[in-house]
Amino acid sequence: MGIENELVAFLESNIKDGVNKPRDIEIIKFYYGLKESSWPTLEETAKMFSIGSRERIRQLLNAKFRDYVNNNDIPSLDNFVKILQSKEYWLVSEFEKEIHATGLIDRDTHIKGIFNLIEDIGIFCGFEIYNSDLKRSTRNSYTANRNSFLIKVVDIKEVIKLLNKAKGLGRCGVANLNFLEDDLGNYYQLIWSLIDNSPASWIKIDRDDHWYVFENRENTLVNYSEKVFLVIDSCDPSILATIYKNALSGRQHEYPYPPVEIIEDYLKGSAYFVNTGSELTFTGETTKLTDIEKDLILFFGLNTTLSFSTLDKHLTEKGYGKPHISKATNYSPLVFVDKSQGLKHHVYSLIGQMKSISKLQTALNLYESCVFRLSPFLNTGTDKIRNNTTRREQYILQDWLFKDKEHESCALCGEEFSVNTLVVAHKKPRSECNEIERLDPYIVMPLCLMGCDHLYEKMYVYIDGEEVKRGIEFSNVKAESDFIEALIGRKIDSKWLLGNKAYFRSPSKKLLRTNS
Repeated sequence: MGIENELVAFLESNIKDGVNKPRDIEIIKFYYGLKESSWPTLEETAKMFSIGSRERIRQLLNAKFRDYVNNNDIPSLDNFVKILQSKEYWLVSEFEKEIHATGLIDRDTHIKGIFNLIEDIGIFCGFEIYNSDLKRSTRNSYTANRNSFLIKVVDIKEVIKLLNKAKGLGRCGVANLNFLEDDLGNYYQLIWSLIDNSPASWIKIDRDDHWYVFENRENTLVNYSEKVFLVIDSCDPSILATIYKNALSGRQHEYPYPPVEIIEDYLKGSAYFVNTGSELTFTGETTKLTDIEKDLILFFGLNTTLSFSTLDKHLTEKGYGKPHISKATNYSPLVFVDKSQGLKHHVYSLIGQMKSISKLQTALNLYESCVFRLSPFLNTGTDKIRNNTTRREQYILQDWLFKDKEHESCALCGEEFSVNTLVVAHKKPRSECNEIERLDPYIVMPLCLMGCDHLYEKMYVYIDGEEVKRGIEFSNVKAESDFIEALIGRKIDSKWLLGNKAYFRSPSKKLLRTNS
């Protein structure tokens, strides 16, 4: 028997017959996660059944169940706890799959309610539900987050300490969790899972390396950008990565700095940047320059390229000392150092040309405006809890695709439709997107309700490179077959291919979190 069957059987045999017996059983089932609420509380239960306050529900639970149940009356709970305690930690989603497979609960049962039941019966489990920041989950945080964790209470202080240590590697620019492998020990995979599931993290697995960034202003690369993009409007990502790598090499740190390729991948995928493919612009706040940086920029304004001796002479005349000059020229995020001619022939230039955003294409302006509108949700999350979960970012993405338009083309079939016949379709399922991906306007494209949205969502067709290809087998089809055949081989308009190519799924590869 599963937990629900055992609980109901116990209630049926112990609650006295009467007009309220069926209702009382439903109330108890609701509070213990056997109904629709993912995070049942006394207040919600009272509201759901319209019977007074949380105190009235507490009294009912006591009188009808808690006062006479013991920890042997629901034997399936012992198996539930044994499975829970078989690992040091769980992703809630993984634990739910494990428990579903055993038949202890069905897919409509909610873990939080079972935890209520375990506590009330007096069974010790030793686990609590936490979010990716290791705060105890609340009703709102549990419903809003992509994933939560079941972690032993006795371990939580140590796990918090280790996660903070991982967060402290921000001075590396892009950190590698392998740097902390010895410190993390058996907690390595847990810390990586916490980073991966953070709503404001960027990650990349490259062979054995686990690279990551917490998207905040404590990160060195973000600090560099706050100065760089005060001076320039945009920059080639490979040049920016090369300059940032050079600037990092002038800083002392306990751990190695990331290679240029990893820095470039991060910059292209960061929530702080607008990525058009050829250039990056910065969406964060800029900061002030130091005096030597101001003098350096003014001097470069008069000279396209300079030698070190010329720079050194000019800055020395301004009253700066040798160490100060060396750092501001050889290891500055504002300066590109061309070392191709050898040690004594380095050529120095400004990181990029100062130019107005108005010189960029109109599409970039629209994209940048959309990114700015979406960026506040990086801290608050994209899911909002009302009576149910709503998508905070949806109306902005709707504007991105359809604002001031009466018609638009379907990205898949290319036919022009009224915007009322088109939907904002995610290139990969929104549920599989992290917060950063959800806030990238390029994650969506318009698909028509005349068939394309359904065929793409079910992966009967997919986009590979620049064209539509046949996806998974669609059995027992009639008219659908001709519709699919007409799509196969069709070239996709380049404007719908902008952004991260890894957003597009295919049947032959597992959905992966994108990082660049």
